[in-house]
Amino acid sequence: MRGSAEIAFEVEGPCGILAALAPEAEDQVQRSLVRLEAWEGGILLKVEGEDLVSLRAALNTWIRLVDIAIKMVKV
Repeated sequence: MRGSAEIAFEVEGPCGILAALAPEAEDQVQRSLVRLEAWEGGILLKVEGEDLVSLRAALNTWIRLVDIAIKMVKV
């Protein structure tokens, strides 16, 4: 069963955060696909997984990565 999720993060300076996360986004895992898009008010995270386990794992990882990037830009 394939799964997908989209999460929008409202942040200031989304391009800087997207640039910080770009190297990680290029390193795709076999069981999941991750896409990041910057929009005027933030970042859109799109995750697709071959199954619910891979989707959950990818979401956990990427939510943490985006959170860390947001906190680091504020510093």
